[in-house]
Amino acid sequence: MNYFKCSVAALLCMLPPLGLPLAGQEKPREWEFGLSGAAVNLTRMSVTDFHQTQGGDYVFNVREKNLHGGLELYAAKKLKDWLYADVQGTLGLVSGCGDGKSGGRSVLAGPGLQIRPFVRSQWLTPYLRVGLDWYDKTFPTSYFGQFDNDPTKEGIWKAEDAWNKGLTMDRDNSLPLSLGCGVTGWLSSKVGVRLQFQYLHPLSGLGINFAQSSAGMVLRLGGEDRRKAAADRYVMTHLSEYDHLYSERFPSEVVEKEVVREVPVEKVVEVVRETVSTRTLAELLDNVCFEFDSAEITPDSEAVLDEMAGILLNCKEMRFLVGGFTDAKGSDDYNDVLSADRAVAVKKALVSRGVDSSSLCARGFGKRMAVIPETESDEDRRGDRKVVIERITDDRLWKQLKQIEKQ
Repeated sequence: MNYFKCSVAALLCMLPPLGLPLAGQEKPREWEFGLSGAAVNLTRMSVTDFHQTQGGDYVFNVREKNLHGGLELYAAKKLKDWLYADVQGTLGLVSGCGDGKSGGRSVLAGPGLQIRPFVRSQWLTPYLRVGLDWYDKTFPTSYFGQFDNDPTKEGIWKAEDAWNKGLTMDRDNSLPLSLGCGVTGWLSSKVGVRLQFQYLHPLSGLGINFAQSSAGMVLRLGGEDRRKAAADRYVMTHLSEYDHLYSERFPSEVVEKEVVREVPVEKVVEVVRETVSTRTLAELLDNVCFEFDSAEITPDSEAVLDEMAGILLNCKEMRFLVGGFTDAKGSDDYNDVLSADRAVAVKKALVSRGVDSSSLCARGFGKRMAVIPETESDEDRRGDRKVVIERITDDRLWKQLKQIEKQ
């Protein structure tokens, strides 16, 4: 009983991270809930029908089972980009081993911490896990015993497995430390497939070492949209391809200078006032989206075009490439034409708002940079149907782009 109380106390000490944010974090931002099937590697031995043959030999039947199945529930909360707290619980069901027993059940539950080192990955999330669990079972896992109906009363049998060398007996409940690893592959921004393996080592000498693997679905609530994050990184990666051709990129902040001249008597005073734009680089290069299989700009992109035009009107000495992109559906040739039409559509929209057409060049890049697979829904692929604007400072590159535009 004292062991059970100590185990419960240790579990309760690990629970606060699931209900409280870390220092500096205002609110919990992201939750994950999962349902998985589990396979537990735990050896059960059965030795039956011991008897003596007419020839004087002793014979018996040995049956061994190493796996039993179960159902695992999972919940996790984001604490940091690289750190999650979770609670996992597995209910295992065990069938008999041929010794006349109907079987039993096992319960494994407890909190843990996940370390997710690859925080830049949006669609594949590997992690390492350490946890403290309570384990309870209602079936025997004997590795040593006497033969039933042995007339000599001297025969014994002994067995061992890879996890429990030299073990002869165990207890039905223990407090194991779990060490494991896993990975979640995200099918969309909210739904994923989770695989996990963990090894459990009892903190008491009479517990059982065993392993458990699980696979199932994960539902993600809260947090940032993974599709938008992937698209933002794609835009920045695409722009970096031109680094060797020019050194100055579109400014992250636009500074407008207003000159006011005051003339008191014969003295001229020049005052310079600077107004810094509140828009960041990512916002300035926000995507302009299109309907599926069309060069028609979506209504929600008009405000973005208005803001881009306002900024470009203050950059009259600069030149910009308007690049069009499509989603992954369709042939390369078709998408090359469609992306060019989309780039031209955005260029015309900016020119209609007063931007000098000679400072703009439109070009289509097709589906070469599409992030979302063509098998996803039209709504999921919306982020790939866009136009990106970047500044061109290299004269040779600008001439080549303008020649391609005329073809």
